Amino acid sequence: MKDLNVKNPHPEITFQAIKIGNTLVRYLLREGSNDEPPLLVCNGLGQSMEVLLPLIDELEDRTVVAFDMPGIGRTPMVDDISTIPDYAAFAMQIMDQLKIDRFDILGISWGGSLAQQMAFDAPDRVRKLVLAITSAGGIGSWWGTPIALSEIMFPMRYMSKAYGNFIGPLMYGGEAIFAPDDFREYSKHAIAPSPEGYFSQVRAMCSWTSLPWLRSLPQKALIIAGKYDALIPITNQILLANMMQSARLEVYSAGHLLMYTQRHDVGVTIGAFLDG
Repeated sequence: MKDLNVKNPHPEITFQAIKIGNTLVRYLLREGSNDEPPLLVCNGLGQSMEVLLPLIDELEDRTVVAFDMPGIGRTPMVDDISTIPDYAAFAMQIMDQLKIDRFDILGISWGGSLAQQMAFDAPDRVRKLVLAITSAGGIGSWWGTPIALSEIMFPMRYMSKAYGNFIGPLMYGGEAIFAPDDFREYSKHAIAPSPEGYFSQVRAMCSWTSLPWLRSLPQKALIIAGKYDALIPITNQILLANMMQSARLEVYSAGHLLMYTQRHDVGVTIGAFLDG
């Protein structure tokens, strides 16, 4: 296995490995200072944990768990994982191995699908949900701009940093367009996913929706939206907030990069919601 801490810009956070079946999964467990349930952070499409670290810094009081999905970051691909329920079951195995019974989930973008599925599959274990810049699934979504939709289907932006720095702001919209340096700073530590890992996530997302059971989710939820999101437009978050039993919508004047550019304000909002 490759060095778990390659490109880690936060030396105070160390990555570890846990064995799930025959696969060594890279994860982090950052201990917090309070006794609230741990927060599992589910990352975006093709994204390794490195891009989460600035946001995790803003959640300093809470125990945080995150991991690289199969075929993403430093976790090898798993052959028999292909659907969002498969990914949810895989994530539950990790929480079982870490002996974490009850927890909250922050699902960002693609990770929001995973968060919803885990909340549906294990309502007794998932206490609260934070769904950020996400949707009710590929077949239950309003997609963004044609550029965003075409680019999300392929991992070229990860394979070429120059191309990623050009196309990323056009995909993400909002402040990423007017401050492209912010996007470059956000993405510079990312690790390119394997093609198998990336395309498996795309197929899983495109064939899944939570619409048939979204209203039945019992968890309190915080929905975070970017007013200028070019990838997953705000109509998706409005739908989530309106369909869920107990959800609050928070809108930021930002694009799909808001969990990075607005991370301080977002961190305060998330902390208050989870503690409230």
